[in-house]
Amino acid sequence: MFVFDDGGQNMNQLERFVTLPFPITVAVLPRLAHSAEAAARVRASGNEVMLHQPMQAINRNVDPGPGAITPELSMDEIKAVLRQNIAEVGPVSGINNHEGSLISEDEARIGTVLQTVSGMGLYFLDSRTTSQTRVPQAAMALGLSYYERNIFLDNTKDRADIIAEIMKGLAVANRKGCAIMIGHVWSADVLPGILLELHPLLVRAGYRFATVSQSGALIEP
Repeated sequence: MFVFDDGGQNMNQLERFVTLPFPITVAVLPRLAHSAEAAARVRASGNEVMLHQPMQAINRNVDPGPGAITPELSMDEIKAVLRQNIAEVGPVSGINNHEGSLISEDEARIGTVLQTVSGMGLYFLDSRTTSQTRVPQAAMALGLSYYERNIFLDNTKDRADIIAEIMKGLAVANRKGCAIMIGHVWSADVLPGILLELHPLLVRAGYRFATVSQSGALIEP
């Protein structure tokens, strides 16, 4: 299944994704000019919306954007930021992290995120922006389920590179029964066209497209 991050920045780019002929999930950044509008457009298209929650990267010079979770925040402040952002772009089905390696490597803070999200009846998708993520450990300690990314589709916007990543995702799906592949709304000039071409071929090959919550990829504690 396909997730498209960075919704909320450009409505024209978003339109290329919400009109794809299969279910998708779009992760919308908070506190941008088009955040609420983008989330509403995704819902109106019948697709699934996540909050794309900004979090501090390992490189402290990288600005994660407005509404971010940073190491300076207390646990109560983390909860408040999450609730405010979810209220802005909601209703949402879940959240995933934008950037965030510094936070997702901090078991206490990412655990607070997991607890808060779970308490609101939402899922958490670990974008796995770091191989040292502590989401699995935090989830196990708290007895909570989560999802995790398998593939990033558009580390480059080169057509051959993107197709190669999709093939890697299909190999994961063949092995595990499902795969979560993340692309970005700013790849609208290339990624939707590739997916439109491949969709009928993949359907004929027996693959099923789903939103995150319908993907069957949930990792249980």
